[in-house]
Amino acid sequence: MPRTGRTAAVRRATNVLDGRAGFRISGEWGQISVLQGGGHICELSLNSVPEVNPLWRPQWTTIDPGHYTLGKHRRVYGPPPDGRLLAGIAGHSLSFDHFGPPSKEEMAAGLTTHGEAPSMKWDLLKKSHSLRPALDYGGTLREAQIDFTRTISVDPTSPVIYCEEQAMNLSGYDRPISWNEHVTFGPPFLECRTTVFDMPATHAKVCPPGYSERIFLQPDAEFTWPNAPTKQGGTADLRTTPDQRFGHYTAQLVDPNLEIAFISACNPSQRFLVVYAFRRADFPWVGNWEERNNRTQPPWKARTFCRGIEFSTTPFAIPRRETIDQGLVFGERTYRWLPAKSRLTIRFVIMLFKAPEAFSGVKEVSIRGGVARVIESGPRARQLTASVGEFL
Repeated sequence: MPRTGRTAAVRRATNVLDGRAGFRISGEWGQISVLQGGGHICELSLNSVPEVNPLWRPQWTTIDPGHYTLGKHRRVYGPPPDGRLLAGIAGHSLSFDHFGPPSKEEMAAGLTTHGEAPSMKWDLLKKSHSLRPALDYGGTLREAQIDFTRTISVDPTSPVIYCEEQAMNLSGYDRPISWNEHVTFGPPFLECRTTVFDMPATHAKVCPPGYSERIFLQPDAEFTWPNAPTKQGGTADLRTTPDQRFGHYTAQLVDPNLEIAFISACNPSQRFLVVYAFRRADFPWVGNWEERNNRTQPPWKARTFCRGIEFSTTPFAIPRRETIDQGLVFGERTYRWLPAKSRLTIRFVIMLFKAPEAFSGVKEVSIRGGVARVIESGPRARQLTASVGEFL
């Protein structure tokens, strides 16, 4: 439930989602909630749009991934390598230090889909109740030998959330990694033919035919966002979601001419707009994952509706070796290096808005003089602003 007090605070909570522990960071405008199990950002609330959390809450009852056991939970959440991940997934998850399934050898060694980060316990490192309330949490990826931390801080009076993530390579080897912010939206915010998704993408490509039996797009087709070719010879505008049963994934290259990129999701009927802004140099790709009652195996059971808009170093969710072996895609790299005994830092900003009536989506996001300007698509071109300082 949204917080309505006048003070900003960081507090531990024992029931963030399905009885699972985590933390809530509150401002006068609302709150952000995170889970310890998997570290997922599972709630973004805005007091001016009450009772709506835009992030996906799975249709099944989740558990902390550390509680997953094969004998007890295989039939509920599925077998490895996905079962442990799906047991605890919610909202905005992190795929790190790879994006996609493990190789057969990695799976035999006990590794899970999307890396260790979304399946481990994230420990509290520090919390602050200063002018900008902040939470530091994270842990060590034991197999990858990487320390990972995330710092979330909020503006106490405006709905702006600042996120900084750091990865420290503990080993003496340079490591090829993927870093994917797996932001997933769900009902009631996600509605067919209503919720609008935007990004400053150029070249794009549809997943291969083996991804799903119900892909209505032309598999492996290249296109320019948002108009993807369909199997019937037409085109589909991917800014909205059709009301049919399907599942697919498309990879989008972010405009190379930009310094600041974004993803956005808006439900005009609810007047709720979510904007993530990030440095294009950190995340040159955005994945578009759509699941509408398509997957039949546990825990999906053909009753899951969600949509992921994932800013990433990597275009496709495939094993690490395939990511590296595929080389450049559209002339862009598909992974990055974490050098030996070195640290990488990325940042992104989450901005929440109560949008104007009949808001038609986002055409452009720019940051100048510490002010983010969000420009509406279409002829009205209304402008929303938020103070973000020099964070990016």
